[in-house]
Amino acid sequence: MIKFRQIFLIILAIVIPVVRGQMEDISFGEKHIYINTFQQYIEKIIFGSIGGIVQYLICCSIVEYYNPMPKNKLRLQNIFREIRYGIVQLIFGCFVSMSFYYYLYPYTPYYKYFENHDYTVFHFLYGIIFHWLWTTCVGYWTHRMLHLKYFYKYIHSVHHSFKEPTAFCYCAAHPLEGFIEGNLLLHTAELILPIHPMQTMIYGGMMAFNDLFAHDGGKYDHSDHYRHHLYYVVNYGDAKIDRFFGTAYDPKNYPVKEKCTYLADFKDKDHPLFQRYK
Repeated sequence: MIKFRQIFLIILAIVIPVVRGQMEDISFGEKHIYINTFQQYIEKIIFGSIGGIVQYLICCSIVEYYNPMPKNKLRLQNIFREIRYGIVQLIFGCFVSMSFYYYLYPYTPYYKYFENHDYTVFHFLYGIIFHWLWTTCVGYWTHRMLHLKYFYKYIHSVHHSFKEPTAFCYCAAHPLEGFIEGNLLLHTAELILPIHPMQTMIYGGMMAFNDLFAHDGGKYDHSDHYRHHLYYVVNYGDAKIDRFFGTAYDPKNYPVKEKCTYLADFKDKDHPLFQRYK
């Protein structure tokens, strides 16, 4: 069986050529992000969207290929539907982020920060730590908010229409959900502390990979998010946060288990994934 590090190296080999051109334009060596003209703004939306879609399709395909879940007709139909929503979400997300940097970022408190301060390891470390704390804690309650009746009906229900998701589902959602749980969380952090825009983009990519594995339901779904799609009211976010607020999945509370329909075609009944969701 392929190892995680092999999957990571394959994904890295795909991602680096795609983003290399953008990295040359926006780097840690520059003081801040440069989108000086409307033409650059449009170009970054177009090329950012294309790069995001290419990475999305290839990386999710690799992860799905090594997922032992049976590739039956129902699962394939589910994947194609996830892709339709996912591509729209990626384009919209890129549009929102580039709009933030073009229209709003020049007027934020820390826009000129790195013109007077060198970007150091200290900035990198506190940026990563704060982004993680911010997206983990605020993201948990944002997700809980999306389960309120009005938000669920008009926004979050799109994502939960995939009761048995695949890796492709991580961004298959209503555009407003992507804005609330993605763009808004990432960019509000830049209003609170001086965080380099490139670091925000990199952390956003890390979030995407984490969500990808969370919806894959395999052994790297460390927060057991797959069960959130089966039971709806458990496992909203990070496993520690869920345990702290009492929303972690507990089999004692669910004597009647929600079963994954794909398991009916699972040949290896001793496989850990079958035992996990049987």
